[in-house]
Amino acid sequence: MRLPLPPLDCHAHIDTSIQAEDLRALRAVVVAVTREPAEWEPALDREDPATMWAVGLHPGVPAALEQFDPDRFEEALASTSFVGEIGLDGRARTHMDRQREVFAGALAAVARQPRPVTIHSVAAEEETIAMLRRHKVIAPILHWWRGDEKLTREAVELGCYFSINGHEIRKPRVLDSIPSSRLLTETDFPHSRRYDRVADRPGRVETVEVGLEDRWGVDRLGVRRKLWQNFGAMLSEIGMAERMPRAVLAALATAGFEG
Repeated sequence: MRLPLPPLDCHAHIDTSIQAEDLRALRAVVVAVTREPAEWEPALDREDPATMWAVGLHPGVPAALEQFDPDRFEEALASTSFVGEIGLDGRARTHMDRQREVFAGALAAVARQPRPVTIHSVAAEEETIAMLRRHKVIAPILHWWRGDEKLTREAVELGCYFSINGHEIRKPRVLDSIPSSRLLTETDFPHSRRYDRVADRPGRVETVEVGLEDRWGVDRLGVRRKLWQNFGAMLSEIGMAERMPRAVLAALATAGFEG
């Protein structure tokens, strides 16, 4: 039976040339992140009712670091309702000093023009938190967060939200340290497929929802309603709720969110 609320996928990689009907067929609300400036223009030209296209600078992509221009990023911010993914990656072959410079520049811009922002922090969790302490970004989303308990508590104190996928729900590492009010769902499609075979396309967050049913002691609709209320609270903190697509506003209303 189809639920009256769509699944919420807060971090997925989607080719900007995808057909609109293929996105509609997902029957989900998805944040489609980008990795480098070359993707921004085609992403921002799209008008998909249930897909929020983000502008991103992936720390592991050389072109993203080489082509970062603060003025161009500020201009893109004015045309987008989401940022991502940006961040740090201690395992990437790209130069860490340049990663830091680009991440700091992007965070500074988001602090000036508040937007929801989804953040990559692989093998750089401590430094990511340090950067968030220096740049007062409202309600950042830590995607596939793997920090320890102490760092997780600090992230919560900084106002972070956490988008979790099937890997975290099956082998929890930080879940017990995160308040239920700060949880969101993601697939990180296509990268999480090797950990969660159900997540074979964007929007397939069933593995996470089933795990949260057990943890929270509510049914699937109750889980989904809570996740949408969390999403609405995050948007409200940033002052972006009214700029969301109609499908998002409709889902928030159905979830009973009053922001």
